[in-house]
Amino acid sequence: MALDVYTCRIGDKYGFDYEISLIEKIDRLHVLHTENNGLKLQWNKLNFFKVDSDEPIVVLDIDIDLINNYEELLHYPIKRGEFLSIRSWWEDSQCELNGGFYKFYPSDTKYIYDEFIANKDKYENHWIDIGAKPGPVNGEENYVEYMVKKRLDLKFVPDTWTGRWIEEPTKDWLSQINRKYPGEYFYLDGFNPEVKLLHYTM
Repeated sequence: MALDVYTCRIGDKYGFDYEISLIEKIDRLHVLHTENNGLKLQWNKLNFFKVDSDEPIVVLDIDIDLINNYEELLHYPIKRGEFLSIRSWWEDSQCELNGGFYKFYPSDTKYIYDEFIANKDKYENHWIDIGAKPGPVNGEENYVEYMVKKRLDLKFVPDTWTGRWIEEPTKDWLSQINRKYPGEYFYLDGFNPEVKLLHYTM
């Protein structure tokens, strides 16, 4: 069965090359280019939580790259009532999940969108105000985790499947990322074949 994948590329922070990278690998990619329903930047991913579909969908950040056997990641099985993500790798994060990858049944998650729209002033800057995230626009993944845990079973793909990446890594940076990677190595003259998703950090 074909899988629908959604992402946002809003504003000029990320160029069209990020979008092209995903278009070349995903048959049914839906890209949101404008802010909808009063949501700002990455908060627009919440629009996908109310998609009219009885099948699971995947939501990706635009600043990711899919490598190796990435289809295994996209088609990772979930059941109704489950919400799949990847773990946060920021050591100071107060959020367990990482907003770069979500998989869920939209019929299970519409309440997350509805709650935010009904209480936008309460949530939009909450995680910035308490010091959990830097401003000026942030906290979407914190909100999603908070709401998911109210009703759904939060699951994670294997930690060896994902990792951080930068455009021009130095030897010192690679040494650090290899030490932090939970498998044998992350990058040694090429990526570990287990790695399926790279999340770029600026």
